[in-house]
Amino acid sequence: MIMLTLKAARVNCNLTILEASNILGVNKDSLSRIERNSTKISRSLSKKMSKLYQIPEEHLFFGDIKDFPLIKTVRK
Repeated sequence: MIMLTLKAARVNCNLTILEASNILGVNKDSLSRIERNSTKISRSLSKKMSKLYQIPEEHLFFGDIKDFPLIKTVRK
């Protein structure tokens, strides 16, 4: 399954952090923190983000960005 970080989803929608935060009703600094670690956001905010970014919630990564599963390549 393809997963996107919240920041990637926002950028794919051509939204700045300020534009998205205004639409979502949160402070831009709060949205910046949420994009780095969304482990404690409300269900209503996750639904708003899914709707705004036009991506099903199950395809958005909610959690600490450090835990985002990256594909690692092995150099030979």
